[in-house]
Parts: sequence; structure tokens; C-alpha cells
Amino acid sequence: MANVNVTTVLTQEMMTYYERVFLERAKVQLVNEQGAQKRTHPSNYGRTINFTRQEPLAISTSPLAEASNPDPCVITASTVSVTLSEYGAATIHSKLLSLTSIDEGMKEVVDSFGQNMGEVLNAIAGNTLACGTAWFPNGHNVSSVTTGDVLGASECVYIVQQLELNRALTYPDGFYLGKTTIQNKPTLLNDSTWVNAKTYSDVKDLYQGEMGELYQIRWLLNGQTVSGNGNSGAAACTSVCYYSYVHGRESFGAVKLEGDMPKLYITTNADSNNVAGRATYIAWAGTYATVRLNDNWIITAKCVTA
Repeated sequence: MANVNVTTVLTQEMMTYYERVFLERAKVQLVNEQGAQKRTHPSNYGRTINFTRQEPLAISTSPLAEASNPDPCVITASTVSVTLSEYGAATIHSKLLSLTSIDEGMKEVVDSFGQNMGEVLNAIAGNTLACGTAWFPNGHNVSSVTTGDVLGASECVYIVQQLELNRALTYPDGFYLGKTTIQNKPTLLNDSTWVNAKTYSDVKDLYQGEMGELYQIRWLLNGQTVSGNGNSGAAACTSVCYYSYVHGRESFGAVKLEGDMPKLYITTNADSNNVAGRATYIAWAGTYATVRLNDNWIITAKCVTA
């Protein structure tokens, strides 16, 4: 097995350089994780993490009798569990890396692995969001979705209304978060009520990939396409729906493991698999998991392209 103890192989300056290149390219892809309840799970505490979800208390408008205490009420709570899993990718190259210089060809390989890590983690988070409450424009459903059922301002209004009816929490700025695909992006940006992120970036901290806002939703661009057809038993099956996600605070979680955070590994050490040390091993690996904490607080909008 290749040695992954990179600190004994590379100078600190070189490792810092490669990790910076790696992470900068990775974070461009990490859009779906934005807005999650993020946790770092401590080592040696098992691989299953439990989140506790409390239901809102019942609303009582009955006045108390004078000098009487409120009647005790039942707290309704449920446990949402997620199991950590390992992910990664690796490649083997001829010896392009030295202890004293940085090879430009190797930089491109590092870039590619950074992109791959970001895309993999982004897809995992996207798979979690894709299973939220399904929503179709114009009151349609999976059997009737058709041309013209695009994502626009009026759809945003009703998506926000549904989240509010579901009592979904907004983020501290009073907005919900949306992640849309490249295919659905034009119908959002072409709306006359669209507010570009550049006009408010001086007063708000922007999320990774943030484009702008529309009717109480701050929209981020998700570069990965997730799509599906209408009901295969109906004529609408020819309409391809692209998935956009709108969610509230505390709607889903993302967990990484302390001691095994997703990161870059580079090694050229000689061992039984690399006797003369002529090969360079590059990889990324780490432990990660995402989980829906409240399905009703995640809307998966399934819309056709313009």
C-alpha cells in the first residue's frame, strides 16, 4: 500500500501550494452543501450520527385560570440518523514531483483531483436535496408537466409560500436558499424582478456560487445537472425536468469526520509497490455524509428549460 504520510515527502512550502490549488478548485464545485447544518464528528465515537428533530408545540389560545400554572404538554421529537461513509479517488504517475520544485504538469493533475473531490461531495449533497418535497410549476404533477413549466418569479412566490406553510425556518437574513441548474438559470435571471448579487454583495456575505435573489430566495448556481422525465405512462414523459432545490435553515445536515476530513494525498516514497520510488501517487479521500433533517423544509422544484 502506498505511503500517504505526505509531510515526510514534500517540503512544507510545496504541500501548502498544492493544497491551496486543490482546495480552490474543489470549493468552486461545493454548492449543494451551502446552508447545511455542518458538523465535525469526533474520532472514536462510532460512524452513526443522530440528529434530534423537535416538532412545534401545539398552539393554545385558552386563558389560564387565575393563579393556575399551564398544563404540562408533551414534547414530540424524532431522531434522524446518518452513517458516515468513505469516498475518494487515486491515480499513479511517473515521477514528476521532486523535493525542491513544482512541476507544472503535476499541478494540472492536482487541479483535476480537487475538482473531482468537489464534484463528488456536491453530488452526494445534491442526492440528499433531490429527495425533498417534489414541486411542479403551474399546478402540474409528474403526469402532466409540459413545455412552459419553467422556473420563474411566480414559481418562487409559491415555493416560498409552501415553505412558510410548512413552517420552514428562514436563514438569519430572512431568506431561503435556492440552488438551480444551468438549464433553469436563464428564466430566473431574465425576470424583471431579479436582483443581482453584485448589487448587494457589499452588505451581505455571499454564498459560494451565489447569483442573486428573487422573492425571498437567494439563488446559487449548481453546475451539476440532475433531471428526470415525467410519468413514463403519460404523454408528458417526453418533458425533461431539471431539479432545483429550495430549503430553509436546519433542513439538512453535512457531517465530516475529525481525523479523516476529505483532503489531498501525494506520495513518492519507495515501498513494496514502488520499489525504486519512480512513481508518484496522487489521491483524495475522506469521510463524509449528508442527511435530510426535515423533508417538508426542502422543496425539489422540477421544471423544464425555456
